[in-house]
Amino acid sequence: MNRFYSVIIILLLISTFFFSFGYAYVSDELRISGSAESDPTIFSGVYICDVKVVSTSGLASVVCEYLHPTNLKTELEVSSTGATITYEITVHNNTDVTYWYLGSFFENTYGSNSLIGKTNGIFITSKDANTSSSGEFDTTDWVNPQSKRTFYVTYRFGSSARGNIQNLVNFKFGIHMDAVQDEFLRILNDKTSDNGYYYLSGEFDKKYSESGSTEIGNIGEDKAIFDRLFGENVTIDINGVETPVTIIVSRRNVDGKTGTGDSYSGAGSLNGCEYTVYITVDALNGSNATVYAVSYTCRDGVWYQIGELYEGTCKTEKYDSTNSGFDVYSWDATAKIYYATDDISYKVGYEQGTNFDKLDSIEELMSTNDQEFYNAVNNNSAKLLKPVCNTLYYYLHTNGQWKELDNPDNSYKPGYDELKIAFAKIKPYCYIGNGAQEVKIQNANSLTRAELIQLIEEVQHAYNYYKSVNGIQ
Repeated sequence: MNRFYSVIIILLLISTFFFSFGYAYVSDELRISGSAESDPTIFSGVYICDVKVVSTSGLASVVCEYLHPTNLKTELEVSSTGATITYEITVHNNTDVTYWYLGSFFENTYGSNSLIGKTNGIFITSKDANTSSSGEFDTTDWVNPQSKRTFYVTYRFGSSARGNIQNLVNFKFGIHMDAVQDEFLRILNDKTSDNGYYYLSGEFDKKYSESGSTEIGNIGEDKAIFDRLFGENVTIDINGVETPVTIIVSRRNVDGKTGTGDSYSGAGSLNGCEYTVYITVDALNGSNATVYAVSYTCRDGVWYQIGELYEGTCKTEKYDSTNSGFDVYSWDATAKIYYATDDISYKVGYEQGTNFDKLDSIEELMSTNDQEFYNAVNNNSAKLLKPVCNTLYYYLHTNGQWKELDNPDNSYKPGYDELKIAFAKIKPYCYIGNGAQEVKIQNANSLTRAELIQLIEEVQHAYNYYKSVNGIQ
């Protein structure tokens, strides 16, 4: 995958942020064939790797073929009104970024596609699992990097959809919010390639030594750096329109710590530096621009995101003698409420409220210890930290002590390993008492709010995935 294609992720953040069933015996007439377009082991992106028919009702024959990347081609002989067929579809994400389900798409001009969604026509629904209680497989569902995901699609045929029915439907996946950290972290944690961390940091070192600047943008002569890292022609797709985007990356200390991040080369150089990515789609022909910002820091050699992608404004200015840019030091957060989980929120950039509500600079957002937020996390423990801990572990009380073991009821389930990895990051800061009857943050003072936000969001994200792939409400 072209590296910069992943930058299209910002689109889905900046813009619109981007089927009961009768069951019947599956006869010998049903035939399924896979795509012969390419070797799936080398296909880059999300693609269908397997399709199974799990149930039918009112269908005389079935021919099904999947075409890369995520198209399902079917030909059915529908013999009765209300006929149904349910497919088990498995997709493989052969990339290093998270892909989200965007929905089903089709061209009206193909076969019987014009009947889809019409009265007495064809209705297509998707679910996480093949059970009546399963949740809908929708735009809140995703496929983790280098992993597979299975979902279930049901076609129901009305009175106008009888006889020979041919459909071609694309069950489309795209890049969404989490791919921001996926892609940028991939570059920062890439210590071997010619287009990874050392190239990026080296260019910052060079520019700092020449001019004292701590910013590099996809502007003017510096554009070549971004072209090498992400590919040429930086644009994002907003409502079908390819829109130019301006990016400036700033390398400076924003969390107030000297033991995190990295340092510029040379004696007396800046240290404890984070990388903050600022991005806008504004034309930069006014005095201010709407600019989104997200920061990354490093501890023990591993880079990770802190905080959220925050919306704000910057003053516009000349980047060089001929090109416009914006002043990252003037970035001021827009007043918004952000949700670390469904139940834990916090305010940013408000004129009125607590001191924590008023925080509006990158430095304040990245460096603040917020006791109110820590309390909110602990008050919500029964909905997140405690059930996650009990999902992962079994506690045996012997000789007056608790022994922690992997939970044998869950350790074989899909999503368990991902959940365990996410919880392992926050676990050192947790108190787990009385066989996980109590699970809470106890070392809060060693975490900034931005660090805790990222840890909590990773656990929530992994827990949502675990529940979704296992049909848990």
